[in-house]
Amino acid sequence: MKSSLKSNIYIADEISPEGVNILRKKFNLFSFKGPDNVTLIKKISAVSNLLTRNAALIIRSTRRIDKVIVKKINTLTNIKLICTVSSGFDNIDIEACKEYKIKVMNVPGANSISAGEFTIALILSISKNIIPADYKMRKGIFDNKKFSSIELFGKTIGIIGVGRVGSYVAKIAKSLGMRILGNDINPKLKNKYKWIRFVNLTTLLKSSDIVTIHTPLDKSTQHLINKKNISYLSRKSILINCSRGGIIEEKALISSLKKGKIYYAGLDVFENEPVFNKNFSKLHNVILTPHIAGKTLESKKRMSVQTAENIIKYYSKGRKFHELVN
Repeated sequence: MKSSLKSNIYIADEISPEGVNILRKKFNLFSFKGPDNVTLIKKISAVSNLLTRNAALIIRSTRRIDKVIVKKINTLTNIKLICTVSSGFDNIDIEACKEYKIKVMNVPGANSISAGEFTIALILSISKNIIPADYKMRKGIFDNKKFSSIELFGKTIGIIGVGRVGSYVAKIAKSLGMRILGNDINPKLKNKYKWIRFVNLTTLLKSSDIVTIHTPLDKSTQHLINKKNISYLSRKSILINCSRGGIIEEKALISSLKKGKIYYAGLDVFENEPVFNKNFSKLHNVILTPHIAGKTLESKKRMSVQTAENIIKYYSKGRKFHELVN
């Protein structure tokens, strides 16, 4: 391999040890314990003049890398590659990275099974009233008369974004006897998944008993599920979001849930994580989880190993690796 494999790798956030062990054999590793960005850059700057000028930074999706930070990275460090151990890359200002010629890499698909299973878990928990029933039992109330649940068999699920996660959810839903509607900007998916009926967004929202979101967050999907689109849902609808918080206009959703305009919501992601709108906590018809859909023991290991393998490929192939975002 080329001498570039002796590059520095800065690990800013904790990742599973399997990937770290792979990298340790090939690179000079510098591990940091999750400092804020300003502190992180200072620490990296102190060692960035060692051995190489082509270093890589590994982060998790919870770390935001905006234009200001990208500029500091370019000015004060030797980093030329940022690797986010996540399926998405909306936590990084891609345009700023392009401006400063810093490459960005993610690991799409590494947590799709985990996220897909979690989506179905939310749907089942809501449709079967599992959490309210558990809450009453813990209070010593054994009441099986006031809880009404629904079957998923024969219901229609609308999947916004039929990619790795969305298509996996569709397969599980199909096995449960559900009708599948899909909405995606990729026209090739219609031929790939002929058993899914692809429709426009309005039709999907009006026709689905359950709507689940699995599309990336970008300018075209910011507040895609807004006040107008939420109004297309019926009072019996369930809305699930295990993708990115910014896709839903939270104020409009809170209002709809509060007024009973939709039946229930299951949310694993929020607009301003880790801060979230406390008005959600006041509602009885929403399940809230802290962005854990894709975080299982298996997916964490898979994402860590794939990140390490991708970094090795990136350097050994002269920085022309096809998985790069930019």
